[in-house]
Amino acid sequence: MLARRERLRSSRDIEIVIKRGRRHSTTPLMIWVLQKPKGPFRAAILCSKKVDKRAVVRNKIKRRIREAIRILSTRMPTIDLVVSAKLPIKDITTSDIKNLFYNVFHIQ
Repeated sequence: MLARRERLRSSRDIEIVIKRGRRHSTTPLMIWVLQKPKGPFRAAILCSKKVDKRAVVRNKIKRRIREAIRILSTRMPTIDLVVSAKLPIKDITTSDIKNLFYNVFHIQ
């Protein structure tokens, strides 16, 4: 689980990242990134009912994304990050999600 200081908690903060941030689209994820000069890394994960009607499945998807973010958060710069899951995410593993983040952020 991400620490409280590492989460975008208000819907206003999430809207700012979506409106002003740079968007990266992959097949299973939509990622918005907003660079900031200082402050902690913060993230929000969105998973709608379009992905799956069952809350158990949506929560499992969010846990997988959260784990990938947790592993990579030490290597990421000071950014605000919003990740939205798309439909084909159900068949993807945590390591595949981590590799998607590696590709988007060009992390070695």
